[in-house]
Amino acid sequence: MAGQRDTAQYIFDTLKEEILSLELKPGEEITEADLCNRFDASRTPVRTAIQRLSDIDLIEIAPYQYTRVSLIDFSAARQMIFMRIVLESRILSDFISKANDFLIEDLEHIIRKQDILLKGRFIAEDFYKLDAEFHSLFFKEMDCLEIWRLLQESVHYTRLRMLDIVEVRDFLSIVEEHREILSMVKAKDKKDIGALLDRHLHGGLVRIRERSGGKYGKYFRNYKQGEI
Repeated sequence: MAGQRDTAQYIFDTLKEEILSLELKPGEEITEADLCNRFDASRTPVRTAIQRLSDIDLIEIAPYQYTRVSLIDFSAARQMIFMRIVLESRILSDFISKANDFLIEDLEHIIRKQDILLKGRFIAEDFYKLDAEFHSLFFKEMDCLEIWRLLQESVHYTRLRMLDIVEVRDFLSIVEEHREILSMVKAKDKKDIGALLDRHLHGGLVRIRERSGGKYGKYFRNYKQGEI
């Protein structure tokens, strides 16, 4: 019994990572038989993993019709962006008041790592991790990592961000906006925090809409014409 639980957990963890990283695309169909063969597992742990993924809205199940990776809920992702702008604006404002030379050096170091990454061969997930490292520093220093963790738990927002990074791949724009944030921290300038974060955090949506020619619309649900 324990072996089946361990197998189900491994299948769940693997598929969750592949869905969040867009290795498995929104709308892509999967079958129990294929998963059983892939993981050399019986149907019981496979079904358990699929049901758990369905419970967190990463898998859509239509009995006797299909089992597929869920579409990205555009409305849920957009609302998460709004919430993050509000929360991070306040947290960044407090961070600016606290920022000393050591914290500024931490931010500069992350940006240097981003610059180095962009000069060589890398996978998009590596850039995603550095992007998260940059922003999470604000939350960490203001003792708000629980808020950061909750923001990261939005599976639809996470996949929207990954779509921007994996498919659009405009890394330079993201890093330049990080430099703008760093300049604001150095100058202890708080007056444009909200506007800058609004532009930065909405940037993925803008890039997906303007540079995809609508080809990613099939990845989404709950959006209005013109939003994607």
